[in-house]
Amino acid sequence: MSFLAWPLETNRIRRDVTNNTFGTVRRNADGTKRAHQGWDLVATPLTACYAIAEGVIRKSENHDAKGHGKLVVLEFLFQGRTLFALYSHLTIVSVARATKVKQGEAIAYTGTSGNANGMNGKDQHLHFEIRDELEAGRGLGGRVDPKTFYGRAPREYIVVESHGQKRLLNPSGTGLKINAGDMRRW
Repeated sequence: MSFLAWPLETNRIRRDVTNNTFGTVRRNADGTKRAHQGWDLVATPLTACYAIAEGVIRKSENHDAKGHGKLVVLEFLFQGRTLFALYSHLTIVSVARATKVKQGEAIAYTGTSGNANGMNGKDQHLHFEIRDELEAGRGLGGRVDPKTFYGRAPREYIVVESHGQKRLLNPSGTGLKINAGDMRRW
């Protein structure tokens, strides 16, 4: 496999703000910095989530009410590394643990579970992580910034993926259609 697919058909960072990307990008009430472990991608409830690579489902569970909520973790091999993609705040999980999936296969549907409960409108999202450990814990340890594989976070533009082709769209709706092979080099 030479590239990772995108987790949603339409991919854009929630509210186009840095604190919904990976890194020490958020602040506590007292002003101290804290980590955000992945990307929050805009997604209304029941948006299909797709396997970013061929692999095996390692987790398919309702994690907790204050964190990820319903989640799926996909184990896959990419560039000689075993990695894990976490999808959370789901409403429907359509794959069971140990299921083999193909790249681009629908594996879940977004929702507002976990700490996304009660979010409306522009705040509804898929929380998406790439990990190099199945159990990553708190902080950024055991996680990899998704832009390592995707080139950059989709802020202030949208990446649309459908049937092996990509389109970059700006907020005004104009777009550029680009062959999937070209997208991996930007």
